[in-house]
Amino acid sequence: MALTRRDILVAGTTAIGIGVLRSSRAATSKLTLKISTPIGTYQKMLGELGSRFTSANPEIVIEFVAKGENWDPLLQTTLRDGLISDLPDGTWQSLTYAPLLARRGYAQPLDSVAGGSAAFAELGLSSALMEAVSAGGGVRAMPFGTTVPVVYYNMDLLNRVGYASPIPPSTWEDIIALGMKVAALDRTISGGFVEYDASNAWMFQNLIATFGGRMLKSDLSEIAFDTAEGLRALEAVWRFGEASTVNMTREQARQAFNAGTCGILIRSASGITSVAKAANGRFELKVGQLPVPAAGGRLVGAAHGFMMFTKDWERQKALWAFLRFAAGLDGQMILARQTGYLPVNLMALKDPAFRNQYLAINPYHRGILDQLAITTDQVSFSSDNAVKITDMMTELMRQVLVHRTQPKAALASMAEQTRKLLNT
Repeated sequence: MALTRRDILVAGTTAIGIGVLRSSRAATSKLTLKISTPIGTYQKMLGELGSRFTSANPEIVIEFVAKGENWDPLLQTTLRDGLISDLPDGTWQSLTYAPLLARRGYAQPLDSVAGGSAAFAELGLSSALMEAVSAGGGVRAMPFGTTVPVVYYNMDLLNRVGYASPIPPSTWEDIIALGMKVAALDRTISGGFVEYDASNAWMFQNLIATFGGRMLKSDLSEIAFDTAEGLRALEAVWRFGEASTVNMTREQARQAFNAGTCGILIRSASGITSVAKAANGRFELKVGQLPVPAAGGRLVGAAHGFMMFTKDWERQKALWAFLRFAAGLDGQMILARQTGYLPVNLMALKDPAFRNQYLAINPYHRGILDQLAITTDQVSFSSDNAVKITDMMTELMRQVLVHRTQPKAALASMAEQTRKLLNT
């Protein structure tokens, strides 16, 4: 039957109507992605991150689901949920757990949805950090923020012992010599303190890395710290013990530094905001870099980021859009405003507008940002005895610091006990 002009117009109008209806449904349909997080940890930051992303991408809603008091309980919840196939689309988690979650088949590789591994360098992420989150032939996490060990200085005490430079010291020799002079001022004053008991043997990992060594072999199969670099790390702790003349716990050392009775404190950069607040009006504070003596030395960050659990391609693409936002300029500035963490996007830090705004928020970070390019991330022992291993290392570091055990003997004991615990 021949079609009249009226038939064609009616058919066209009907087709247009159907198209409009479908477009209307598509416009009102939203994809909700669930991401697990620790309970109460930076909820304001996460809220802003999610709302700002959805404002730019109204078809995607980010729902943060709080599980676990901190990183470790969140990991345990994740492992339990994985056993019953009840994982969310993704998680905000400590990056040190990426290899474990990859081995369990939970953390999916990001390479395909990202369009290739080069996408991460194009975003501004360092090769050192991406190496730390790669496992099983793929990138298993998108870094979001990190922290590194830094050296806090009470410049009033340093000035009292003749240190006149406006720039903090940069070598172990100078740091230790100044600490010893400060300690000689008064019996109630400590020359310095290093937080050797940071969780996961983090400070030991850093000292080894700054001398060019590493905690574990690249495949995480066995230890790699029983080397000349490991010995030099413990020798630095021994020498620093000459300045650490007052026997204190970590909390006591922090209180002493904040009160102005400790000259030098080595701890995470995440404490800068609280330390600066305590020092304000009491003494001049400066923050310097942890020395990196080896030409190929690195720092070991304590980073966090996002991992992808969903295997659905459409949900993966939506989650990838969020991960790019978090690692981009807007996401990194939200991190800077709401937390004490350092950004991971090196390209953002090279952007004058971003850098100026960032340093206006965190002025004490100015002297440590350059070290982010050589910052990797901590490793965890893949063993049920992981906590026993790091507790043992912490105790041996304490014994070296107080000159109870020589560095060489401590290193040999660490290696022997770690191998035994890994094989138990």
